Amino acid sequence: MATSNLQAELRELREQMSDLKDAIGRQAERAGYDARHRASEALHGAARTAGVVADYARDGADSVAGVVRRHPTATSTALITLGIIGGVIGYLVATSTPNRRDNRWHWN
Repeated sequence: MATSNLQAELRELREQMSDLKDAIGRQAERAGYDARHRASEALHGAARTAGVVADYARDGADSVAGVVRRHPTATSTALITLGIIGGVIGYLVATSTPNRRDNRWHWN
């Protein structure tokens, strides 16, 4: 009698464990699906954003190219002026820094 009650309880525990294992499996499957779905949405959103950025850059490059085609002399003058200004700034920065002193002892 005691063994039959014990066997019945063991059977019930096995069934409960099986049900619990199935429930955990379903929850894990659902969580995996949700994670895949969110990652897929994020990837699609990033792809759309990258496409918009590429279109914007392409439009900007086209407009700059149009200005260069319409005004080649002004463009070359502006680039030469920027180069000269950059060279002057570089020269001023290089000559304005004091010489570095060497604080080490010298054996003369």
